[in-house]
Amino acid sequence: MTERPRPARYTPVSESEDLLRIEPLLLHADTDVLAAIRRVAANPVTRIVGIVDDDGRLVGVLPVLRLAEAVVARVAPEALLSTLSDVEEIAAFSHTVEARTVGEAMLDPISIAPSATIDEAFRRMHSRHQSGIHVVDDDNRPIGYLDLLEVALVYADVLERVRRAEDRRD
Repeated sequence: MTERPRPARYTPVSESEDLLRIEPLLLHADTDVLAAIRRVAANPVTRIVGIVDDDGRLVGVLPVLRLAEAVVARVAPEALLSTLSDVEEIAAFSHTVEARTVGEAMLDPISIAPSATIDEAFRRMHSRHQSGIHVVDDDNRPIGYLDLLEVALVYADVLERVRRAEDRRD
């Protein structure tokens, strides 16, 4: 069996973040969730919204699903209540229903430097159950966005190269 190469361990984020060319969607923490859902709907390829302070530094992230829940929960809470099964989920739901701004609904920030590897980006997204990650400069200002699909494309390219090499040997 051929050993699978692992170039993602060495591929910098800066070399792959433009595969899908998804621009980061950034909102200020005081943005109303209703205004935010309209901004996000106008840019549906972004799965993770970056929340920034007045200096443009990343202070949190807001998965699109969580934003949608904050809106739906106000109108039809029963649509979400029926899926809750433990105290932690109920507490999170309560927090989501009460959120009026994206800052109130956001999660702790998840980001990565452009010099970090694709492997690091994937591990960070995976550990936080996020489908995207913001690429930030040394001052923690978002300069890009790396989507989980971009990471998967890097790995798909590797697998296709391995498959072609194996086919040539056969």
